Amino acid sequence: MVKVTANQKITNISAIKEIVKKNNGIITAKEVSSAGIDSWYLTSMVKNNDLERVARGVYFDSNSNNYDELYFFQLRNKACIYSYQTALYLHNLTDRMPFINEVTVCQGYNTWRIKNDVEVHQIRKEWYKIGVTRVRTIIGNYVMSCDMERTICDLVRNRRRQDSEIFSKALRAYVRNPNKNVHRLREYAKQFGILLQVDDILEILDE
Repeated sequence: MVKVTANQKITNISAIKEIVKKNNGIITAKEVSSAGIDSWYLTSMVKNNDLERVARGVYFDSNSNNYDELYFFQLRNKACIYSYQTALYLHNLTDRMPFINEVTVCQGYNTWRIKNDVEVHQIRKEWYKIGVTRVRTIIGNYVMSCDMERTICDLVRNRRRQDSEIFSKALRAYVRNPNKNVHRLREYAKQFGILLQVDDILEILDE
């Protein structure tokens, strides 16, 4: 146990609470270390029910209404980009919440730690960062996700594995979306080698 005076303890706990408040109820061990505070305080605050450990190195104020699994998962798995049905949900292109969240990583990424938590898609290194953007979750935190156009391309590339109803509704929702960027969609499709398929789908939806 770290030996500290009562005043030091109060000061450090107050500093942690300020970080938690600033982060809307969330704090990481890395943030505490960067502030020059020993991680022992996090353990102490968990024991006193001031904080809840929600993942390795990630802590949450249980009195906050900011419990966000998507955000927590990505805090500890930064290489994972939300994609497919999870990206559809984040972009409001489907109202069906995914049964299990989907992420995309580079080919060769070791998935053993996450394979039971999410559905993992692996992709070529040169395609990995195409269309990656920051999106707000329903709770209000920012996470990294494929943008709408990249998500549509992923669905088209892997059409046979998609739920036909979700696929159809997502495409129609995209076409109706005022923030869509068809030029960007076609540019991505060209890079993925699926421009003809995407153009055919757009033509049908425009009829």
